[in-house]
Amino acid sequence: MLRRILGAGLGVALALAAAHPAAAQDKKSLAVGIVSDPVTLDPAQMASFFELSVQYNIHEPILHMTPDLKIEPGLASVETPDPLTYAFTLKPNLTFHDGTPIDAQAAKANFDRMLDPNGGSPRRSELGPVDSVTVTGPLTFTIKLKTPYAPFLQVLANRAGMLVSPAAVKSLGADFATKAVGAGPYKVVSWTKNSELVLERFPGYWRGPAAIERIVFRPMADETVRVTNLRSGTVQLVDAVPAQTVAQLGRESAITVKQTDGLGFNAFSFNTTRPPFNDAKVRRAFAMAIDPTAVQKAVYFGTGAPAYGPIPPSIGWAYDKTAPHPKADPQGAKKLLAEAGVTTPVPVAITVTNSPAQVRTAEILQAMANQAGFKAEVKQIDATSLITVLRQKDFDLCMSPWSGRSDPDGNMFNYFTKTGPNNFAGYASDKVTDLLMQARSVAAQDERAKLYKEAEKQIAADAPMLFLTFPATIQASVSSLDWLQYPDGAFHLQFAKFK
Repeated sequence: MLRRILGAGLGVALALAAAHPAAAQDKKSLAVGIVSDPVTLDPAQMASFFELSVQYNIHEPILHMTPDLKIEPGLASVETPDPLTYAFTLKPNLTFHDGTPIDAQAAKANFDRMLDPNGGSPRRSELGPVDSVTVTGPLTFTIKLKTPYAPFLQVLANRAGMLVSPAAVKSLGADFATKAVGAGPYKVVSWTKNSELVLERFPGYWRGPAAIERIVFRPMADETVRVTNLRSGTVQLVDAVPAQTVAQLGRESAITVKQTDGLGFNAFSFNTTRPPFNDAKVRRAFAMAIDPTAVQKAVYFGTGAPAYGPIPPSIGWAYDKTAPHPKADPQGAKKLLAEAGVTTPVPVAITVTNSPAQVRTAEILQAMANQAGFKAEVKQIDATSLITVLRQKDFDLCMSPWSGRSDPDGNMFNYFTKTGPNNFAGYASDKVTDLLMQARSVAAQDERAKLYKEAEKQIAADAPMLFLTFPATIQASVSSLDWLQYPDGAFHLQFAKFK
């Protein structure tokens, strides 16, 4: 089945390449090959890794993060007279894509919407201890916190800071998810699911109109398809470049490859709410069977780094260099299974999206686990189904990639606190929840680092997730395109232009 799927994908790629031979580039438009369609265009509801490619092009946060992870003003500037008070001043004379004003009332409406307990927004957790949002003038508003919240500014430079038109939310209703109206450099023209998302330049963008007038995002799940279409010129920019092609692409004068340390992790959630992984010994046994370094070499060809927890080396102040790096121990895994009293081999399903890299990863896990007392099968799903499968806990072991945040709170709180929206594992640890609550309320980095390291040790002992790699962010374009690369892999195409 996999071979037929890949064959069909390659056929499409070759057909597209034949239909769109490389030619002089239209500098007014850009086609982007992405791994998957977004699930939603509404930043208040975004929860999938696959929205990352498009989100900053449609939506603008009130604060901006630079590629070197520094915070600067975006739609607003901010002053912090004390640890619980954040006073924002919006830039004047700005509008959303529908022409309605970006003012303090609109900002408050956005925060009220994200914080609504009945709204189901993942942003509610990210906004943490927000106590009140008060309009203090036409362009000024103040956010008060219940307790200090160290990552707050970083959070507002991401999805929780993205303002949308309250008028459009009201008029579009459920359709807002597919026709989002934001304040980013591009506005939505059309979205044909699993085919293309078309954006056009927003002339009222606060930085000034972007150089490129039209952006077309095309989902291309197969890595060979993306590279083939880049080489042919059918698309001019691609994400998730397969690691095995980096060296060859780097030698091609028509292609520019960019690579940087990422902020996220590639990991799998164990479903701790049902057998067999409701038993920590069984989870630890599976983890003990796996060698992350082998996955990094076989799937990622040595790019990135093996992962043994959720905080990557790119967040240097919080990364635990002393954490143990265990090797695969199938005999030790069998011993743990015997202690757990389960009948071997233990049947488990490894759920992954149907991309070659993920399927390769699953097959490696399968082989290692089967040597250690498990009987693993690989279950493939469509990428757009991933978030639903995770939320419904319809899995034994399921890939749970995370694009990462610049603060370790963004890599841990939502995944490992008991009520975290990304706690797909169903992990319930009072100790870890308390540690992560403390870490987000402490200002001093050295104190926060100690708390995160203690939390990571407990997470390693409980094994609710199987960490595999800290992936490098690898993207490529035609050499005539000038663009900025961000560690999390997000495209900020307001800065892109053709040479």
